[in-house]
Amino acid sequence: RALLRDPGRHHVAGGVTVLDEDPPPLRRRGAAASRAKVLAELDGRPDLAGELRRRALARAGELTRMGVTVTAPPVAGDWLADPEHWRRLGVRLTEEVTRYAREHPLEPGVPVDVLRQRLDLPDRALVEALVRPPLRLRAGRVTATAGDALPEPVARAVNRVRAEYGDRPFQAPEAHRLADLGLGPREIGAAVRAGALLKLADNVVLLPGALDDAVRVLARLPQPFTLSAARQALDTTRRVAVPLLELLDRRGATRRLPDDAREVVAPPG
Repeated sequence: RALLRDPGRHHVAGGVTVLDEDPPPLRRRGAAASRAKVLAELDGRPDLAGELRRRALARAGELTRMGVTVTAPPVAGDWLADPEHWRRLGVRLTEEVTRYAREHPLEPGVPVDVLRQRLDLPDRALVEALVRPPLRLRAGRVTATAGDALPEPVARAVNRVRAEYGDRPFQAPEAHRLADLGLGPREIGAAVRAGALLKLADNVVLLPGALDDAVRVLARLPQPFTLSAARQALDTTRRVAVPLLELLDRRGATRRLPDDAREVVAPPG
């Protein structure tokens, strides 16, 4: 509550009741009339449930400064939400994730910032707090899949690779063959994320399990061994052998020595 004073006449002109210390902007046609109806129901007494109903989302500090006693737990950081609004946001989040997956089948989920914009939320922490099983948050994206689902065309292409190279585990399809199969960079990326292919370098992919199989083969060689010996033992090309050995080095399965020979230092997984 407040008083209206005339400082020149030292006169109190009247009293007022502040109904909303922080009114929302009026952006749409009819917003002023709708806002008037809301204000007509207020009596000026701070009310947490009522403020959250009107604002949908609010920071605890802002509510406290307005004289509202904050007793509800925040949904994320210091953000509080009207329970019904929060429930609706969860439903919309699932719908947006499903729609994005349909529109972008090769991407590993929806970027959090895209969801923040689509849900008109002020903070990405609110998006992250809305994620509930079966949705998952990984690497800044929200996905509804377990990570092993591939679009049908990509799954068919991977099956062709498996059929053609299953008995030649260290032979990689040439770039033109990958293109013939419809496996471009985005499709390969999706297959790698799903664990259906192992990427050694650009346009150099093997079937999953190749690393463990390679360690088994290399462990049978006299130690240390050369690149040439590894290439022959694996029955592969230099195009595959070089990035394969480099990946094994990074994984700690082999160690590169000063003379460029290598030795197996870890058993296959």
